[in-house]
Amino acid sequence: MPDSTLQIPAPANEPPDEVVLAFFRRLLPDFYFVNAPLSRMRRHFSIIERLPREPVILDFFRPSGAQSTTLTLCAHDDAQPGLLSKVVGTLTALKINVHTAWIHTLSDPHAPQSGRRVILDTLILSESKFGRSRPLTPTTQDEVIAAFRPIFGAPDAEMPLLSRALRLTRAPLVIHDLSASPAAHGLTLLTLSTADATGVLFRATRALAALHLNVAHAQVNTSENTVDDVFFVSKADGTALTSEEYAPLIAQLRHLLQSEIAPTA
Repeated sequence: MPDSTLQIPAPANEPPDEVVLAFFRRLLPDFYFVNAPLSRMRRHFSIIERLPREPVILDFFRPSGAQSTTLTLCAHDDAQPGLLSKVVGTLTALKINVHTAWIHTLSDPHAPQSGRRVILDTLILSESKFGRSRPLTPTTQDEVIAAFRPIFGAPDAEMPLLSRALRLTRAPLVIHDLSASPAAHGLTLLTLSTADATGVLFRATRALAALHLNVAHAQVNTSENTVDDVFFVSKADGTALTSEEYAPLIAQLRHLLQSEIAPTA
């Protein structure tokens, strides 16, 4: 895996704003533009340009003065079951805090006829030192890169970090709100609000994977003692959920999130 801790150099001839906007308009819904400033779009644009040469890109960036690190992850999904859950579970096991996240899946712009999918995830992260949050150190960034390697390079390999994540997140979640409603493009909008706890995003994405749901887009926000998540999902085969399936889906999801996870060896 390439050294992704290096900053992406600005291209000699940056594309005009309208080119960047048009590029993402072809690939992503309005939900993306609500949350992404143009500076982030430009960063995403340059990262996606690297994708044919670098099949997995981990880009760490600390905005000036921020007490957090922004990680952008870009890679081919290739319908790997539970990929998002593996990513956030690994961060949970490393005791890295996910404050905010924007998750997107899009068609491969370099091979639009291939049917391949690309993930473009932006995560605002920190680690704790003596009870205080701080940006990820270079050492921690290297640990993340090493931990992510088997997820993409050997997806069938045993991943002890995920077992550690399960041990850290066994307790049932306290759910404030959980609902489903229809969204555009055949997707279903799931809204989840819970009390803050270790690994809430891991628990949620693991439950969605267990229910054979694909996450096309998502946003996660942690504020004070509450975690607010929205997921735009479809069935694993890409078909839409029907309104008749909403109630049993919510019941199953609630059960998974409010059940204690059995101890692992």
